[in-house]
Amino acid sequence: MLYGMDEDDDEEKISYPIKQEKKLNIKKVVLVIVAVILAILIIYISFKVSYSILDKNSESNEQEIAKVENVENEPKKSESKKTENVQKDKKKNSENVYEGNHPQIPLHDIEKIKTKFVPQPNENAKQLIKDIYNSEEKQVYLTFDDGPSKDITPQILDVLKANDVKATFFVLGARVELYPDLLKREFNEGHYIANHGYSHQYSKVYESRDTTFQEYVECENSVKNALGNPDYNTYLFRFPGGSNGGKYSSVKAEARELFDSYGIAYTNWNCLTGDAEGKKTKEECIEEMLNTKGNQNSIILLMHDANDKQQTLEALPEIIQYFKNEGYAFKNFYEIFK
Repeated sequence: MLYGMDEDDDEEKISYPIKQEKKLNIKKVVLVIVAVILAILIIYISFKVSYSILDKNSESNEQEIAKVENVENEPKKSESKKTENVQKDKKKNSENVYEGNHPQIPLHDIEKIKTKFVPQPNENAKQLIKDIYNSEEKQVYLTFDDGPSKDITPQILDVLKANDVKATFFVLGARVELYPDLLKREFNEGHYIANHGYSHQYSKVYESRDTTFQEYVECENSVKNALGNPDYNTYLFRFPGGSNGGKYSSVKAEARELFDSYGIAYTNWNCLTGDAEGKKTKEECIEEMLNTKGNQNSIILLMHDANDKQQTLEALPEIIQYFKNEGYAFKNFYEIFK
């Protein structure tokens, strides 16, 4: 053998490089695996870091949105406070004397309607209404019965608005159901909505004290529905034909006691135009008003706004001017139920 080696030695020399090569291949495989694992770890770590950043950004964005919403809501709160202050000022103004010879109760604007302004019960209402008849103050309550009507009521409202005068409308429930928008207009323009029963059919109204009260309840429901306000109560009733006397005097007396027990006030009048008693012209209506007024200073004037009362519409501007010239304050029943 070359170099004096035996056969076994020669095989060992030849196999050594092969083993070395195998070891080298294993190292390569291990290195590749390690590299792959490292790559996976790097990708995983990168993903986690990115997700964390996105999550923080999302949280930050939500906080920013919340801040923006708070900022946007602040003016609304401020505006709400401002509206509240305006309403307080208006209420304060209603207690003051207005300029000129005919102080007015302020009209109920949209802001007041939104706050669901409604008459408030007054346990002293019955006495306060009685006091009107005995007062020496120059004051006049313009009242209209039997409406609303399609043609006359809108024109009467126009006259009242043009003269900046507030009145009281004793409405019929059946008429309210026919013309709910007119009732809304009466309320929106600051007039007091009072109750005159539902049907105005005397035989039905005065069948008993309970039917009289039922007429009141049915009219109340009609008013609530027309105004879209279940909390609205009139607290004031005018008996068809007056609260005493006549064919149904005994039933009226029983009904008055029932109304008293429920704290519901009622009123008649001490002056009228006679538009429901045969006075067909404005001149006749004005003359009747002056005759029934006499020397009284405090006036509850009865008129009607049914569709056949053209004479009332024609007389109204002159009636208003007469009381203005005499220095009267025009009032409605909101001042008692405020």
